[in-house]
Parts: sequence; structure tokens; C-alpha cells
Amino acid sequence: MKAPPARRYVQIGVPAAVALLFIVPVWLNGRTAGLPASGGAALTDAGGSVRQEDMPLPRITGPTLTGGSFDPGTLRGKVVVMNVWNPDCPPCRQEAPTLAASWRALRGRSDVAMLGLMFVGPAWPDDRPAARRFVSDEGLTYPTVVDAGSRVANALAIPGIPVTVIADPSGRVRYLIVGRARAGQIQMLVSRLAPAGDYTPAS
Repeated sequence: MKAPPARRYVQIGVPAAVALLFIVPVWLNGRTAGLPASGGAALTDAGGSVRQEDMPLPRITGPTLTGGSFDPGTLRGKVVVMNVWNPDCPPCRQEAPTLAASWRALRGRSDVAMLGLMFVGPAWPDDRPAARRFVSDEGLTYPTVVDAGSRVANALAIPGIPVTVIADPSGRVRYLIVGRARAGQIQMLVSRLAPAGDYTPAS
């Protein structure tokens, strides 16, 4: 039996190589982009890409880093900014100065609430002492709720951490900042959900 000519290998091999190089990575990216939070997926530094959403904000309950339980009633009727993070996540740690600056710009407003949600999952330990040290060192004075069972993160179907969730006063999530928030980005999105005259740029 004669071996097929070399031209035949080229006709078959080149398209196959193109498919492996371009089509398969695109397919895999589509598969991994929707990983639930319980998978422990970590985002690379995505530059704070904004995703528009329209879904209910889950009821935020659980222990806080400082002790006691978080009262979800404090969020009622407010624009809610919730950063999902873990102290073992390097992009989360790098994002902290931006979060602190955003809170300094927003904390004087009675119509805005900001909080952290410490995500705990297979890849992210429940290391509350490390989290307490970190928020203290970075001046993150808003409350942080420990999502030990990943209930809130799973309900939001976040693609990884860090993610910042922004909900309107009616309790609907309107924006996700996927990856590290950029300077002024949180304030800008808050201003879209609350009177523009109350917008204060980050210092």
C-alpha cells in the first residue's frame, strides 16, 4: 500500500493545527469563565472589567471579622458595594488601596453601604486572623462578612475573586467589577445608581 503524499498531510495537518491553537483555547475560555465560586477559581488581573447585571442581591448574613453577626437590615434602601475577596488571593490584596480610597469617598453618604465578603472555598481557607490583620493594616474600616459556606458567592455565580458587586437601593445587582477595581471606578458606578450630585472622586 502506497504511503499518502506529503501534500495530503499538509492539507489535513495545517487546519488541525489551527483548530488546536485557536478554537480549543476559545472553547476552554468559555467553559472556565462561568465557573461557580465554589470551584475556587481565581481571576487574573482583569483590569476591573464591568459587567452589567440584573439579579437579586442575596440576603447577606453571617459572622463578621470583628465578632457578632451582620445585620442585613443595614443595607435596606441603599446602594450596596460588596467586595468579594480572601486574604490568600494576591489580586485581592493588591486591590485594597483602591477599596480604601473608594470607602473614604463614599462613607459620608447615608445612601451607600460598603462591605467585604470573605469568600471561603476549596482553594481559599477560612483564615480569619490573617483577614483581620490585613483589613487593619489596609484601613478597610467597613464590615467584612465571612461567607464560610459560599452561600452568597454561589447565589451570585461569581466567576472568581476579586469581584465587586454593586446593587441598587431596591436590592437588584446592577454591576459586577470582575478583577481588581480601578481608581474611581466604584464611585463612578455608584453615581449611576444614586443622584449624580452626590458623587465624590476618590482622593
